[in-house]
Amino acid sequence: MDGVVLTAFPSVVFGLSPRSARRNRVNVGSRHHSPNPVSVLRTVNCVSSQKGDSFHRKRHCVMVVKSAASSVGNADENVEEPATNVKFQRSVALPGCSTTLSLLGTGFREKKFAILGVKVYAAGLYVNESILTGLTAWKGRSADEIQRDSSLFSSIFQDQAEKSLQIVLVRDVDGKTFWDALDEAISPRIKSPSPDDKTALSTFQGIFQNRPLNKGSVILLTWINPSKMLVSVSSGGLPKDVDAEIESGNVTSALFDVFFGDTPVSPTLKSSVANQLAMTLK
Repeated sequence: MDGVVLTAFPSVVFGLSPRSARRNRVNVGSRHHSPNPVSVLRTVNCVSSQKGDSFHRKRHCVMVVKSAASSVGNADENVEEPATNVKFQRSVALPGCSTTLSLLGTGFREKKFAILGVKVYAAGLYVNESILTGLTAWKGRSADEIQRDSSLFSSIFQDQAEKSLQIVLVRDVDGKTFWDALDEAISPRIKSPSPDDKTALSTFQGIFQNRPLNKGSVILLTWINPSKMLVSVSSGGLPKDVDAEIESGNVTSALFDVFFGDTPVSPTLKSSVANQLAMTLK
């Protein structure tokens, strides 16, 4: 499969901070509006192939530098996830975020039915570019080394700057089925859930219950900080508002681990992010 690597140019130094100890709570129905996007990215397309759980990358890359001053909607401002043909904007202004976020990698989620693999959604990780300036300890590491280093992804999560996972459905899925699959991955990662964790998970579940998720639906899982996550859903295009705020460190951490831990549900996404980080930190 083809992989896509996006090199961002960090502009603001933002140090790492430990997770603040906060009381877990869930606030549903809050509304946030997003700022205007500003970003500069270098796009690098690399051909990749998958054999089992390992990824073999062929270094045939083409670099294209684009300015954020380009007109909105220009095709060059999008990056296509090659396995699903879903296009992701290279920089986005998301509801609840204080600044524009930049695309760090893309991938897809595949579900096995018998011996067949069915693609369910494409996903893209967006980050505040300042996060990259806190990763100098990994300067010069290869993509494979980065992908295997859980401490690097922990540093990204622990950084107080905003980051968001954009999920785009590539087939019709009812909300209950989507949540059941997500809960199946999250719950084992929370060994002893507190009452507040259970309340957070219940509220999280409520967002998707009795809600059809048709092909093209977009789900945003946005970490405002390590303890606070915003959830936004739309039937097509980027959501304009926040559907729920979840403040549960255990839930937000478990969700990040679902995608970027040692056993990610989308190995292609984690691999793409690792490739990008290797390019950025070289």
